[in-house]
Amino acid sequence: MFKTLYSRIAIYTVVIMLFSAVASFILSNIYYHIYLKPSNDHKIMTTLQEAKNYQETSDTKNMKAYFKHISELNFQVLTVNQEGHRHFYGDKFRRDNLSKKAVQQVLNHHDYHGIRNHPYQLFVTGFFDNETANTVGTSFNTPQGKIAVFIRPDIGKSFSEFRVFLAILIILLLMISMILIISSTYALIKPISQLKRATNRLMEGDFNTPIAITRKDEFGTLQYRFDQMRLSLKQLDDMRQHFVQNVSHEIKTPLTHIHQLLNRLSTADNEKDRTFYISEIYATTNRLSNLTHALLLLAELDNNEHLEFKDEVQLTEIIRLIIRHEQYTIDAKDLIVMTDIEDVVIQGNYRLLYQAFQNIISNAIKYAEQDGSVDIDIAPSKQNSEVIVCRISDDGPGMSEETKAHLFERFYKGTHSATSNGLGLAIAQMIIQLHGGQVEVESTLGEGSTFIITLSKKL
Repeated sequence: MFKTLYSRIAIYTVVIMLFSAVASFILSNIYYHIYLKPSNDHKIMTTLQEAKNYQETSDTKNMKAYFKHISELNFQVLTVNQEGHRHFYGDKFRRDNLSKKAVQQVLNHHDYHGIRNHPYQLFVTGFFDNETANTVGTSFNTPQGKIAVFIRPDIGKSFSEFRVFLAILIILLLMISMILIISSTYALIKPISQLKRATNRLMEGDFNTPIAITRKDEFGTLQYRFDQMRLSLKQLDDMRQHFVQNVSHEIKTPLTHIHQLLNRLSTADNEKDRTFYISEIYATTNRLSNLTHALLLLAELDNNEHLEFKDEVQLTEIIRLIIRHEQYTIDAKDLIVMTDIEDVVIQGNYRLLYQAFQNIISNAIKYAEQDGSVDIDIAPSKQNSEVIVCRISDDGPGMSEETKAHLFERFYKGTHSATSNGLGLAIAQMIIQLHGGQVEVESTLGEGSTFIITLSKKL
């Protein structure tokens, strides 16, 4: 019963209505007992006193007819003579609980205020308590002697038609309220049900079905945000599939090549061919090892909560170590590496920064022309001395606008290089961004490329 939001809202609304009705009745009852009961007692006593005065001035002889006439004016009347005989006029009282002490009090010329002194009950309104104790009384002098007269309004006659009207009103109120509650609850739950179905579609992998925005309130905002989430999930799913395809391709290609080399190695007739195949197998397995290392590093960067950036990193030292590591390639291409490096220290992760700069510098060395040059310049920013700017330039073939647009995407290769896995620059950018910096590239076809790295000294 409570498993759906629809039933919960409907039941909560009904409970609130019932609680409000009970609370309103109790508060109204308290108000009646504190403020209305004394006033009601006074008005009825005034009416009884006027009836007594009229009886005395008009010298009425037939008291039964007189009291019957009073009862016809929507009053219930009780008379008690000195012998204790009681006579009722009008509709019967629900209960006759008037004490002999109260009767004797009235016969002794002391007015009785039973309405004003009626005891308070939480769920019983004294105004509707039809009993002889809930009356006002005074003494009358009649030809038959002194009698005590007690009256109260005849609620049954006074409100008989009103009670029918009130009953119809309450029934219609409840029926219309329930219909409106059910309708409004359905209208409220409908967009949530749509989101529930959309969630099920997302769980099943359907990221293509858009979510209709049917309202302009908070639910409409939720629908809009949910649809934006769907688009983001679709983009992530496309990236995941693309990533899996790229990884599969990058692994499958060298494995196939190794398999072919092994077949040729097994049938090689001379030492020269065997040496060549073995060296090719070694180079291919080395590329596989580099790919595995890059994938592990990507996974580490994607889940970077555990990484710490507390090292005091000397960029000068990192650049010199990288140049020394790449010296063989530099010599092989007869490159000139020009450095203009100031001694700067920044806060970060030494291992990751080394990897980022190595990827960018090795990329510049790779694409520099034979007998060309690579320039490395590190200095504080002219606008902010707390910001370090590193420029790494080569005189290579440069890049097209399309290449620059995709340069930092995973597995993107500007050229179909057998030695590249397309992850180096993506890793470098992620590392720099984790350090609060950014990487930009300036390049024109035929004029080389310049990578501009911006880093803050402190995170």
